[in-house]
Amino acid sequence: MPIRRLLPAVAIFLVTAFSASAFATPLRANSAHSGDYISLLMIGSVSKVEGVSTTRGTLQERNTDDTTAAPGIAIGYNWAKKGLSLRTEFEYHYRVRFDFDTRIIGTDGYENQLSTHAILLNAYYDHQLSKTLALFGGGGIGWAQNVSDMNRTSLNGGAGGDRIDREDNFAWNLAAGTIWSYSSDWDIEFRYRFIDLGEVSSGPHPDSTTISADEYTAHDVIIGFNYRF
Repeated sequence: MPIRRLLPAVAIFLVTAFSASAFATPLRANSAHSGDYISLLMIGSVSKVEGVSTTRGTLQERNTDDTTAAPGIAIGYNWAKKGLSLRTEFEYHYRVRFDFDTRIIGTDGYENQLSTHAILLNAYYDHQLSKTLALFGGGGIGWAQNVSDMNRTSLNGGAGGDRIDREDNFAWNLAAGTIWSYSSDWDIEFRYRFIDLGEVSSGPHPDSTTISADEYTAHDVIIGFNYRF
C-alpha cells in the first residue's frame, strides 16, 4: 500500500486525539442519550475520480465527476455513561450510479456505471451545546469495493461488449456535523464528510484495454435518523 494512503489514517488519529483532550470534560451530559443506537443514513454526494489512465491508445476523459446517492445504516454505541464524550459505530452504505465515461480516441468508448459497497468503523467526539444539541467531529477507516459495470462501444462499427470488475480498497473519511436529540429516543444528525474510496479498474477487455483510476473521492452531505435503545 502506498505510504500516501496511510497518511489519512494518521491524520484521523491525530484529530481524534486532539478532540479527546479538547473535550476532556463530560460533553454529552445527558446520559439518557447514551448507549446503543441504530442510524438510517441518506447520503448525497459530489464525487470524482482522478489519475485516470489506460493501457492502450490515447485516452479521452468524457466524464470523471458526478453527483451520486447512497442509502446506509450504522450500528453504534454512545460512551457517555462511561464518562467519555465518544461515539463509535459500524457503518455500511451502497453508492449507486457514478457515470464514469472515457474514450480511446479513434477506437472505442467506455461507459462505466460505477457503484460502491463500503464498510467503515467510525469514531466521533461530541461537544454538547445544550441538553438536546451537540456538535461532533471525527472520522473512520474501512473497506470499499468499487464495482465497474462497463459497456464498451466500438467507434468503427465492430462488436462491443459488457464487463463487470470489482476492486477492493482501503477507505478512510473525515467528518463533522451536528446532532439534535428531538425526543427521548430519537436523534437527527446533519453531517459533512470527505471520503476516499480507493482505486477503480475495468479490464482487460477483449481488445486488451484496461481503464483505471488511482483515486475515487467524494464530498458527502448526510442526514441520519438515530434511534436509541
